[in-house]
Amino acid sequence: MVAEQSPNEYQQKASKRFIRDFVWVAIICGLILAGQGVRYYHNWAQLKQIEDATRDLYVSVLGEDIGGSPFGRLQFEQGKLAANVRIGLDPVSVLASLSRPAVPSLRIETVSLKGMQGRISGFFGPNVGKFDQYMNQLTDDDMYYFTLEKRETVFGGLEFTLLVEPK
Repeated sequence: MVAEQSPNEYQQKASKRFIRDFVWVAIICGLILAGQGVRYYHNWAQLKQIEDATRDLYVSVLGEDIGGSPFGRLQFEQGKLAANVRIGLDPVSVLASLSRPAVPSLRIETVSLKGMQGRISGFFGPNVGKFDQYMNQLTDDDMYYFTLEKRETVFGGLEFTLLVEPK
């Protein structure tokens, strides 16, 4: 037989059950909050490490005073460098391209570079037969297009004029 509980005993058991359940919910919520706190701390530490590494990179490029907008300064510096490249053909690299396939019988007399085009005149001799080989090697250049504008046979060789443009 089941003994009937008085309302007071029932309330006490219900209160104990409520307190026990509340404690378990509080413990579970506390564990969840602690896990989120640990996660937040690890993300914050990782972010701090990335920010420090980024600042070190900016300092290595811009110097100790990186200013309020270091990325903007980097873009400005890159723009200045790109403007220098867009000014025109680089005479040293043009001469390097001309001299890679060169033979001892080649003599460059004038180089005139204006903007993104240029004109080169020279003398090739006495092995005139190798001039076509030289021109074929110039057409394989990675940086410039070389076009034969004029070819004239003179005593002892060839006088030639080339046009050059970037690829």
